[in-house]
This record gives sequence, C-alpha cells and structure tokens, in this order.
Amino acid sequence: MANVRHIQYEELQSEEDWQYFVGDVFESADLQYEAFSMVENEPLYDPQIHLKFTEPDFVVLLNNNFQQVKYISTDRNDKYPLAYTAPFRILSDEGYSVLKAIIKREFVNCQGDLRQPNYIQSIGYRSQWIKDFNRCPVVRDYLSKLCGEPLMVTTLKSTYSHTNIGLVDPDKGVDQWHTDSVPFVIIILTCDMTNTVGGELQLIEREKQEASKLISQYNGNVPDEYVKNIEFDGPGSVIFMQGCAVQHRVKPVMAGTEPRITVVNSYMSRNPFAIEKTRYDTFRMEPTTNYEFTLHKSWRAREQLKALLMYNKKWPTKDELIKRLNLVIKELVDCRDLLDGTATDALGYYSTDSKQMRMYDGDYRVEKKVLNLNET
Repeated sequence: MANVRHIQYEELQSEEDWQYFVGDVFESADLQYEAFSMVENEPLYDPQIHLKFTEPDFVVLLNNNFQQVKYISTDRNDKYPLAYTAPFRILSDEGYSVLKAIIKREFVNCQGDLRQPNYIQSIGYRSQWIKDFNRCPVVRDYLSKLCGEPLMVTTLKSTYSHTNIGLVDPDKGVDQWHTDSVPFVIIILTCDMTNTVGGELQLIEREKQEASKLISQYNGNVPDEYVKNIEFDGPGSVIFMQGCAVQHRVKPVMAGTEPRITVVNSYMSRNPFAIEKTRYDTFRMEPTTNYEFTLHKSWRAREQLKALLMYNKKWPTKDELIKRLNLVIKELVDCRDLLDGTATDALGYYSTDSKQMRMYDGDYRVEKKVLNLNET
C-alpha cells in the first residue's frame, strides 16, 4: 500500500472563469449487465401520475454554522452551499405505492456488509420504473432549483434507488457514521415509523473534518449537543442532502412493527469541473462499478473538452491550454490508476466494532441474505 497514490480531490479546486460549464446530461449505451434482467409487467413510469411535489419549509446551509433559512421558491439559479432540507414530497400516493411494491419485491436481493447490515443495490438493472424515476428530468430540474445548481442523476447506475433496511437489532446501527461517496442524495422514507423506536437519521452540524474528529474523540458516541436528529414527515416524505459534506448515520432500531426502509437516489453536478465527489473505492466490490466509473470519468473528460470547444470569453494562452488539457488527462489517468489499484480514493467509515475508521477492504464482505417479509 506504500506505493499507492491517494487521490485528494479537494486539492484540485481552482477558480478559473472557464471552470464552470453546464455539461450535457450523461447518457450512454445503457448496457445491461448479464447477471441482471429487467422484471416484466411493471407499471410504466409516468411523471404526471407518479409525481406530486411539495416544497420544504426551510433549507440548512453548510456555511455560517449550518444556518437554517426559509426556502423561497424561485426560478433563478442562486447557488448556495446546501447541507440538507426540511422534509418535502416528490411522489404522489400512486408513485409511492409503486415504489414500495418494487422495494418489497426486491427484498430477495438484500445484501449485508460491515457498515450496513441490510441493503439492496443495483435495482436500476432490474426495474425499468426505478431507472426512469432516477433519470426523470422533472425530478432533476426540481432538485436543481432547490440547490441552485444544475444536477443530473449519478453516473453509477448500480446505486439507483439504493435501499437501506433497518430491522430490530439494538446492537447494530442501520448505517454507521460516514460521508457519502456521491454528491447529493434524496432520502425517501418508504415505511411507516409511527410504532418505531430508534432508527433516527442523525448528522453532525460541523464541517466534515471537524465532525470526523468528534467521532474519533468520543469513539462514535458523539454527545447530543453536537448531533442533530433529522425528522421525516411520514411515509413518502423526502430529505434532500449534500451527504458528501456532512457526517451522518442511522441509529439501531430498538422496536417496531415493520422494517425501517429508506430509498436513496443520488445526483451530481452537471459542471464537469466541479470537485470530484463520486468515489470508486466505496463501490468497487459491485460487479458493475468498473464500467460505470469508467463511464463517469469519460463523461467528465468529454465535457471538459467540450467546454474548451465552446469557450468564447478570451483567447487562451498556451499555459492555459496546457492546464486544461492536463485536467482532462488527469481524469483518465485517475480512472486507470483506480481500476488497476495503483491509486485509491478511499473515504472509509467509522466502525463501531473496532472504534476507528475502517476502509472498504478485503474483509469488508458482502453477503446475500434473503429477507422474509413475514419474519421481518
């Protein structure tokens, strides 16, 4: 590991005027991985039937110590550093019913690992409805308005509607302290928590490095004064969050009459010069990640070149051209080195078992576990 290059994306930030460009929405040949097949006889996704938006009462900003401000709907794209929103709604009652039925069907594909005991991945390869919902331009544009930044769905199709399942287990958190390996997420509560004890979504309202120090200082048991419980507003409610910038976890479910289920859709900036916040290491054990991440880096490189082709502000100097070409080359070199193991972009997570940060290493283990709905 001594010779492995650790990629620190945050160090790549620059404020050149040409480093803002709204790229085309990611599209690819959409190959179907051989181990997965689409389920037939699903309802056709229809945004006019399956969507019904409400607005959050407030948004919380990353700056000024997580300042809470009233959300005011506007057609302007006023970018601000979003931390998270108050609960709101995206799905209609019919859309929520379809989503919940698909997730129940997907219980047979449940996996578990050392960070998350029960989750479902790669639903976008098995459900056309889920794929269309994640890629829906109506949802994409609404979320872009909420954060003032043009967004698109993540390039990692295996993470479409990643589903976390919390069963009653006082000794195991539904998810441990971590920051996300994708930029933005919506978290859809897909259960009724009226009779649930525990299972709270918590975050630390501190800059993520400071939050990480608190987690280590208190061995994961961060005092309540630093921790914020995030409240949903019933089944189908949504929290929009820049999860890559905020340490968060889900506490153990102590009691309940049904599983605690959340569905997570991931989004990213359409600016190909935005600081890279999609990580390879976290997902590298998924069978589709190598191809998906290569497509991701290819999109960034292509759109950076397109920005050069479309640039019309001033004649670039030779040094500026070299800098821009080096950025494109670095996207592809980083991708190659991550794939062949000579570089890492590992974030890791806090393990309550070992009381320290842990990487997604060879002992991380991913196991199949079919969940019986009647038993759960």
